[in-house]
Amino acid sequence: MNIRLVAYRKATSAATSDTAYNLDLQETPSISLNFQFSDIKKPESRKGSYSQTFKLPFTDNNNEFFQNWYGVNLSTLVYSTRKSFDAILYVGTVPQFEGQLQLKSVYKKAEFYEVVLMSNTATLFSEIGEKKLKDVFKEDDNTFNQDLNHQLIYTSSTDNTLYNSWNATLVNTAGDLIKDTSLTPDISKIVYPLSVTQEKFYYDDNQDFYLNMSQANVNTLIADYDIPSASLFTVNFTQFRPSIQIKELFKLIIAKAGFNYTSTFIDGDYFGNIFMTLGGHLEASALPTTTANLNPSGFFQVGNFEQWGEDTILNVNQPFSALVPANIITPNTNCTIPNDPDNVWNETEDTFTKTEFTQQQAIIEFKPDLQNLNNGFVTVPNVGVLPDPDVHFKLVVRRVINGDTDFNSFISSTDFTIFMTVDGLNNEYSGGAIEVSASLTNMTIGESCRFYIEADYLNRYNSGQPSQFKLGAFDVGCGSMKSSIRVDWLPLSLENSYSGEIDVPACINPDITQKQFLKDILQRFNLVVSTSPEDDTNLIIEPYNDFINGGELKHWTDKLDTSKEIIVKDTTTLQQKEIKLSDQEDIDLYNKSIKDRNPEINVFGKLNITNSNEFAKGELKNESIFSPFINSQVFINDQEDFSTYLPNVTVQYERSFDLKDGVAEYKLGKTKPKLFYYSGTPVDVLGINGDALVGGYNFHLIKSDGIDAFNFTKYPVCSPFDIKPSEAAPVNEYTLTDENLSLYWNATPPLFGALSVFNYTNNFGNWFNNTLYGKYWKPYLDNIYSANARIMECYLNLNSVDIFNFKFNDEIFINDTYWKILTISNYQVSGEASTKVTLIKSLDTFETCQDCDYVIGNIDGSGSTNLYGNYYYMWCPEGTPNCVPDISPPFYLGLYTSIECCECNGGDVYYPMNQDGLYPCTANANSLPLRLLNIFSRDSIMTIGQTKTLISGILAGRNNPLTRGIDTNKYSQSIFPKYGNDIIIKYNTDLRSQPILNGENHRIILTGNTTGNTRGYAFIQGNPLSKSMQIPNNTNINIRVKGISTVIGGTSATYALGSTEAFAYYTAFKVVDSVTTQLGTAGGTVEFSLKESGAGGVCSLYIDINQQLLRFGLDDSQTDTNRIWELSVDMDINQVANMTFDYDGNWALFQNGDIIQLQNGDYLLWN
Repeated sequence: MNIRLVAYRKATSAATSDTAYNLDLQETPSISLNFQFSDIKKPESRKGSYSQTFKLPFTDNNNEFFQNWYGVNLSTLVYSTRKSFDAILYVGTVPQFEGQLQLKSVYKKAEFYEVVLMSNTATLFSEIGEKKLKDVFKEDDNTFNQDLNHQLIYTSSTDNTLYNSWNATLVNTAGDLIKDTSLTPDISKIVYPLSVTQEKFYYDDNQDFYLNMSQANVNTLIADYDIPSASLFTVNFTQFRPSIQIKELFKLIIAKAGFNYTSTFIDGDYFGNIFMTLGGHLEASALPTTTANLNPSGFFQVGNFEQWGEDTILNVNQPFSALVPANIITPNTNCTIPNDPDNVWNETEDTFTKTEFTQQQAIIEFKPDLQNLNNGFVTVPNVGVLPDPDVHFKLVVRRVINGDTDFNSFISSTDFTIFMTVDGLNNEYSGGAIEVSASLTNMTIGESCRFYIEADYLNRYNSGQPSQFKLGAFDVGCGSMKSSIRVDWLPLSLENSYSGEIDVPACINPDITQKQFLKDILQRFNLVVSTSPEDDTNLIIEPYNDFINGGELKHWTDKLDTSKEIIVKDTTTLQQKEIKLSDQEDIDLYNKSIKDRNPEINVFGKLNITNSNEFAKGELKNESIFSPFINSQVFINDQEDFSTYLPNVTVQYERSFDLKDGVAEYKLGKTKPKLFYYSGTPVDVLGINGDALVGGYNFHLIKSDGIDAFNFTKYPVCSPFDIKPSEAAPVNEYTLTDENLSLYWNATPPLFGALSVFNYTNNFGNWFNNTLYGKYWKPYLDNIYSANARIMECYLNLNSVDIFNFKFNDEIFINDTYWKILTISNYQVSGEASTKVTLIKSLDTFETCQDCDYVIGNIDGSGSTNLYGNYYYMWCPEGTPNCVPDISPPFYLGLYTSIECCECNGGDVYYPMNQDGLYPCTANANSLPLRLLNIFSRDSIMTIGQTKTLISGILAGRNNPLTRGIDTNKYSQSIFPKYGNDIIIKYNTDLRSQPILNGENHRIILTGNTTGNTRGYAFIQGNPLSKSMQIPNNTNINIRVKGISTVIGGTSATYALGSTEAFAYYTAFKVVDSVTTQLGTAGGTVEFSLKESGAGGVCSLYIDINQQLLRFGLDDSQTDTNRIWELSVDMDINQVANMTFDYDGNWALFQNGDIIQLQNGDYLLWN
C-alpha cells in the first residue's frame, strides 16, 4: 500500500513560492488517525481531528525539510516548531488527512523525528493565539488601518454621521462607503444605536426641553437666561457610541489567521444584521479620535507662589472667607507642574472654567500656619463644655457670573477639619500639607467658578494670647508653590469628538481577545467548523442544524465487524445535570437594576434547565463575552412614568448609577459589549396619534459660544429581535410573533413590549424555538437528552475511500437504524484491522410528550398567540399541527385536549368541563413540569408592574422624594409631580364598594427671590426652569404655606441687610374639567405674620392656579429691597372620580361597560 506524506514549507518572500516535500516514512509506517466531531460531554468545546504521534526517519530529504532542527546551535532556520506547516497524508492518490504537521520531538540516538498531524480547525485557534480583537485592524508596521474610521458631523437630518450609519451612506475618512453590499438592503458596517450614556434623555410634548428643544427653543432659552442654563436641558449629540457588524470582525479574524470560509449562515442576512456595541470600556461618553491635539490632556494643576489666606483673628465671632489663588500655570524648573495644557484656568482672575463633563472633582492642597484658633465647642465627660481644639472650615465652590463671584449660592460645599495640637493653653497646627476635594458635578459646560475656604466664625482658642492665621504659608508640591489646585478627568472630549475622526479600533475593548470573540460566536450559534475537501484552508462554517442536514446517506451494515463486541448504551454519562446558557452580568441601567432588585432573573434572557435524569452530573455552560442588550422607552421625565410620547421608539440605556446613602447617582461605568439586531432601515418617529412626529426630535452640541440643535425625524430600531418595521404594516410599527428570531437564550420578551415596534405584552415569548437555545442548541442536545437517545460503539471495516469520503454530517445506516459518527478512533492507515467507531442515534424530533395526540395551535396562523381569551390553550390534532383550531360555539372543540397533553405542556386541566375525556387547558406558567419549569418559569417573566420597580427612583436620583403611605405599590401612579425637596404620603380608600378617592400629602420646600415690588415666584431650588407644578383634572387641593424672607440687598434704610419676616397662608382649590375654582380669598388667606420689632410687614404671598399650574407669587411692597424667600408648603391633593358624574347614578351603559356620553357632554341616564 503506497502511503505518502507531503509537507509544504511556506514561501519566505513574495518572490518565492511554497515548497513541497515528499517526506520519507518508515519502511512499515504505523500511522493511526483519529477523527472526532466534538467532545459530547462539553459541546461548547470543539476538538479537531488528529493523528497519533508517528515517526519519520533521519534521511537527507527529511533533514532538509526540518533543517536538521536537532542541531541546537543552528540559527536563522526557516523551519520552526512554533509555526504550522501544511501537510497531506495519502494512500495511493486518495487523501486520508489534510491538516498541519507538527514536530513534537527529535530522537537523536534513534535518529527519527516524532510528529503529529492536526486538523486545520484545531490550528485555527493556534494561529489566533492570544491576539487582541482590535488587532484585526493592525497593519504589518503595527499601526491600525483606518478603513472604518469616520468623521462625527451633522449637516442635516438626512446627512449626518448617525443617520448615514443607519442608511448605509456612511463614508470613511478616505471618502469610501463603509457598507456591506452583499446584503439586501445594503447595510453599514458601522451603526450608531440609540444607546444612551448621559442623563436626561427625555421627550415631553408639553415641554420645549431635552429631545423636544429645537434651535428656536435653544435661542429663546439662551436669550432669557444664558448658555449654562440652557445646557441643562440638552441631549448631547456626541454621547452615542458606534457599533460594528460582527460579520466584519469574524471575516477579519479568519483572514488574518490565514484561512477563508464558506458559510451560508455567516454570509446570510440575519447574521449580517447583528452588531456589537463599542466603547463600553471607555467609561466616558466621548469617543477617541485620531485627530492630532483634538482630545484634551485630562489634567491641570496650577499653583500660587505667594503666601495667601492671612487674617487677624479677634474674639468677635468673625466670619472668614479666603479666595484660593493660583497665579502660575507653567512648570517650575525641574518640575512638570504647574501645567494647564487645556487653558482651563485664568491666572489673572483665579477662575476655573469647566470644559468637559468628566471634570467632576477639584483637589485643593495647602499647608497652613495656624495658632490659637477656635470655632466650636466639645463636651468632655465629667468636665463640661470646652473650646474645641480643632478648627472647622468649608471648601466652597462659587459661580462666577460676568466676572463677579456669586455669593448668594454655591456649586458645592465640603466640610473639613484641621486637627490642631494643644500646647499648654494654646493650640497650633503641626501637620503636613492638607488636601480637600470639591465636587464640580453641578457645574455645566462653559461655567466658571472660584474656590474659597470659609468658616462661619473664628475666635481665639486662648483669648489672652495672639493668634496666627495664614492658610497658604508653606510650600506644597514641586517647586515653591504655596497652593495647588488640580483637576483630573478622562481625556476624551464630547465637544472635541465632534468633527473629529472617530478611531474605531480604539473603541474596541483592548482586553478582549480574538479567541474569546470567536469562541463566543461559535458557541452562541452552535456553529460547526469543518474543512473543505478541496481546500484545507477553507473552513466550512454552519449551525449544527444546517450542517447535520447537509450530509449523505451511507449504508455501512456490511462493514460491521460482528466478531467484535457491539455496545449500545444510553447517553446518561454524556449528559449534564444543569444546562445554564447565559450572557454576562453588567452595570448598565437595566442589567444592574435587574441584578440589584430582581436577582432571580439575573442575567436577563438566560436559560436554565434541570435535567430530570437523577444520574446526570455537572453543568453545561457557555463562555460569553457579551451582556444582554435590554430595550427601554423614551421617558417623559425623571418620574419613570410608563407612558411615552414616542410610542414606536425603543432605546437602550448604557448609563449606570451608584447608590450613595440609598440615593441613586448617575454614573457612566465600564460596561461589556452587547449584541443587537439592526432592522436595516431607519423608521419614522411617531407621535402619540400614530402619525409622524411633528417637528421631529433633537440632539444638541454645546459649544463655548452657543448651543446647536440637530434635528432628526427617523431612528434605528435596534433590539435582540429580528424585527423590520419598515417592511411591516402599518409601516414604522411591528408585532412580535413566534416567527421572530431572538438573541436571548430564552423566550424572554421585551421589557417594554407595549411599544408599537414590539406589540407584545405577554409574560413570556412564544418564539422559544427561535431563541439561541431553541434554534441552535435544542436540536443538538435533544439527540443527547432524549429518552430514546443511544450511543453505539462498534468496529467497522473501513478503507481509504471510506475515510476520504466520510463527513461528520453523513447519516450512517446500520442494522435498521440511522446514526451519526461521533469519533473514529485509531484508524490504521497501513493496516487491515477494523476500526472502532462511536455513533449516536439520529432522532428526527425530541419526543417531549408521551401519550399525547395534540399540539398547541393558534387561531390566525401567525403564531402571535396560542391562547383563547388570554387564558385557554388552543389545540390541533398531531396529524394536522398547522390547523386553525375550532373555537366556534357551542362546542369550542379546539379548546379541548387530553390530560397528558395539557400537563406535558405546562397547563392546568379544567376538570368541570368534559367532552369525551377531553378538557380545556388553562395556561399556567407556575405549574410547568420539571423539564420545562426553569425555561418558562416566573424567573423569565417581567410584567409591567415589575418593570416599573426595576428603575424606580434611579432616573430622578436626588430629585426623588421620600414617599410613604399605603398607596405605594408598584402599580400606583403619581397625582402631583415628584421633587427632591418633597415628602409624600400616598393614601386611598380601601373598600371598592365605596366612592373612590386617591390622594397625596406633600411637604415641599420652595425658594425664590424678589427685586423691588415686582412679583417673583417660588420654585424648586429657586429654579424657574424646574418642573412645573401641574394640577390634574378632577382634584381638590388644600394648602397651608409657611414662609420666611430676608433682605439680601438693595438701598432701603428701613429694611437693611438681614431684615426678616415670617408668615403663613392657607387656601384651597378644586379643578374640574380644566376649570379652577379657588375657595376663600383670592391669592390665599393670611394665617399669621411675624415682623422684627419696630418694623412693618411688607411681604405677602399670592397663591393661584394658572392653566392648571400651581404658583406661589412673592410680593414685596418696597421698591428698593432685594429679598430671598423660603416657603414650606403643606398640601393635600385628592383625585375624586365622581366630581363629574354621580356616584350612584343609574347610567345607561354601552356593551363594553362604558357610560354613554351625549354630544353636549352630558351622560345618558337609564330610565
